[in-house]
Amino acid sequence: MAHDSLSDIHLPPPSYWPIVLALGLLLIAVGIIFGLVISVLGVIVLLVAIAGWTQENRRLEMTQEMHHD
Repeated sequence: MAHDSLSDIHLPPPSYWPIVLALGLLLIAVGIIFGLVISVLGVIVLLVAIAGWTQENRRLEMTQEMHHD
């Protein structure tokens, strides 16, 4: 019976977007110390990471829906 509960566990596929998002946060923090330009670059990287990660999740959901139909 324990085996049945483990088969219900869902893990998303590996993604680089969390690392890119963390890089954006790091650039924002470094930019606060060293200059506004670095912070602006960090915000851009952060927004790109959020958009990329969102699109990746949407694509995954769409493929899962197609397989269930």
